[in-house]
Amino acid sequence: MRTYSVEEARALLPSVVPVLERMRAALQELQAVKAAASVDARGVSADGALTENPWVEDSGENVPQRLADIVQQCLDQLSQWSIEVKDPAQGLIDFYHDRGGTVVYLCYLLGEPDIAYWHTIDGGFAARRPL
Repeated sequence: MRTYSVEEARALLPSVVPVLERMRAALQELQAVKAAASVDARGVSADGALTENPWVEDSGENVPQRLADIVQQCLDQLSQWSIEVKDPAQGLIDFYHDRGGTVVYLCYLLGEPDIAYWHTIDGGFAARRPL
């Protein structure tokens, strides 16, 4: 487990934010595909078979798998940086941080201008405190 100073975590944000945005976009698209597939699934033939496979594009690509792969790549990258993903759909992450000899989290939510909060390992988003 790598711990970050506030400065180190802030310096990494320009690399982290695009990964979070990509992950969130893939998750949103995956939800849309699943919703569309659910609607399409209602269009079945008399024998109950789907009239077409809602999971595969005309190109033959399995869209949900491609999107799941993107999400996994993003999660892997964040893990390599020792960043914990708390809510991938929201872009909520935590960096490990040593605060006076106690390991806590530096908390960041996609869309915030900077890392400005921390909380204990046991505390969650609601327990965030300003730095």
